[in-house]
Amino acid sequence: MSKEVEYKDLIAFHPGSYVEDIIDDLNITQNEFADRLETSSKTVSKIINGEESISKNIANKLAKLTGIDIKTWLNLQANYDAKVMEIENKKNEDERHISTLIDLKSLKTNGFVENKRYSTQERISRLRILFNVSNLTRLSEFDTAVSYRIRTVDEKAIVNSNVMLELAMNQARNATTNKYSRNKLEDALPVIHQMITEDPSVFYEKIRQLLIECGIVLVALPKFSGAQLHGATKKFKNGSVLLLITDRQKKADIFWFSLIHELAHIYNEDFYSNVENQDEYQYKEELADKFASNFLIPDIDYEKFISAENFTEESIVRFANEIDVIPGIVLGRLQKDQLIQYDELNHLMEWYKITYKNK
Repeated sequence: MSKEVEYKDLIAFHPGSYVEDIIDDLNITQNEFADRLETSSKTVSKIINGEESISKNIANKLAKLTGIDIKTWLNLQANYDAKVMEIENKKNEDERHISTLIDLKSLKTNGFVENKRYSTQERISRLRILFNVSNLTRLSEFDTAVSYRIRTVDEKAIVNSNVMLELAMNQARNATTNKYSRNKLEDALPVIHQMITEDPSVFYEKIRQLLIECGIVLVALPKFSGAQLHGATKKFKNGSVLLLITDRQKKADIFWFSLIHELAHIYNEDFYSNVENQDEYQYKEELADKFASNFLIPDIDYEKFISAENFTEESIVRFANEIDVIPGIVLGRLQKDQLIQYDELNHLMEWYKITYKNK
């Protein structure tokens, strides 16, 4: 098929598509057609693939061969060129809009871009390079090759969530040559559980090193304004896997739940998000949620605990010690299940904050 340029509801058809149809109707090869047109096979191939315009000379030859006048061929080319220009103008307009949604302050604060004033074009050019895209409109789309943990899908949330994802990918893509191993992750999970009661200044690096051995690169980023991203996973071409975790709403229970939720996606080898199929998307999220819930607090232990209907501070701390987690994880679960109010016993809750400086 001839090259088509598409963007949103705009589409430009290269006249090479009509040339291709003529060749098909004649039931001959491109080389034979080139001979009949008295031009090179390379020229015909480029026209069909939308890589070369139909010149006045080629339009004249096509008119002689097909009986379709020169003006028609030149108009087809002119219409294509005009539509391509319209598409480019629309993309440029949209790109400027997307650039205003990006949390530039956080990029500066965390050292991803120089802390200075940028003109609009300077900002766009710098961001294109940072995110490895030719146009920033790419950031307004869900990447189906990624498993997201994102709760809100407005434009600003998608853009800044993708910003965080691209930053994490930059850090992780060549961080290890280890291929992801499900067996190694399965062995690592009980070890990770033993770290829950440790201080984050201790457990984070230990978990990071442990996951590297499993072929998983853990990247932690502070939240960006507008982003609704808790975490995401991405499998690279070399077989390693990115695990991004953020400190959005990061009470200790949410941090651990988000971390294990993403590990569940990896364990289940679920590395894509089909947001067009909400039933499938929600099913995968629910599977990961159940995995994380049971990992942190085994269902059988939790059911036994809540059946006693004793949710005092002393009982929560005692139960947390019995299952080797911090009290905040038990408290968060009880609050989520509406067994106690969200404003109760919050002094038991710990908060984690991710600080980051790009090297």
